[in-house]
Amino acid sequence: MSQTFDGLLRSLRVRCSDIGLDCNYVIFGNKKEKVMDNAITHMIEYHAINPDEMTTCMRLEIRKNIHLYIDSVIGDR
Repeated sequence: MSQTFDGLLRSLRVRCSDIGLDCNYVIFGNKKEKVMDNAITHMIEYHAINPDEMTTCMRLEIRKNIHLYIDSVIGDR
């Protein structure tokens, strides 16, 4: 199933750079939990962060930076 432009605008996103990593990767999803899980997976797979080292502070930083995609588009202008 492909995502429509309107669907993308209503989706959630978090950028690696927003959570303190030197990375341009952006994680999209329709639910906060999905974005959160995918961000953690990305951090483990691409940033070599050991799952045992994933602190509560790291998880809170991810959650704090999950935003609606449309808000980020408007805010980047």
